[in-house]
Amino acid sequence: MVALTLASPAQTRRFARVLARLLQTPALVTIEGDLGTGKTTLVRAIMRARGVRGAVTSPSFTLAQSYRGRRGEALHHLDLYRLSRGADVDFFAWDDYLAADAVTFVEWPAAGSEALPAADVRLELLHRTPRSRLARLHAPAAFERAAAEGAAAEGIVLGEPVVDASATAVPWGAS
Repeated sequence: MVALTLASPAQTRRFARVLARLLQTPALVTIEGDLGTGKTTLVRAIMRARGVRGAVTSPSFTLAQSYRGRRGEALHHLDLYRLSRGADVDFFAWDDYLAADAVTFVEWPAAGSEALPAADVRLELLHRTPRSRLARLHAPAAFERAAAEGAAAEGIVLGEPVVDASATAVPWGAS
């Protein structure tokens, strides 16, 4: 596991560019975290770094959005926040999003945990201070090493910070 401190949305975008360079098809990337921790910000930045142009919207209400990267690879962004376990999961078209030529990002993966295969990369985002987030990356050792090196090169602090527990978190995008 690699822990990183993302001090701002700008650092999240820099970390996303590192991940975008490292991710190869096929890949399943799960992203966990409370509301406002930057899950969609991170995925949107990865999509941009992989060449997606035009609107990159949150799939909160549609459950899924699909794009094509600059190399023609399928890029899927699923948000399972509104998916109920049971019938919703059973009827979801998982095979449409877990193809060999795809990188698939899943926010709120717990709802689909019984249907999803094991993640290749698992990210946890946590509120740290009102303006910073802690990212925990779980992946194969070589991927973790490369991500840590890339993040350090981008000026991102590795490790878990000491935090004032009385600080109130501010969702990214809020003023």
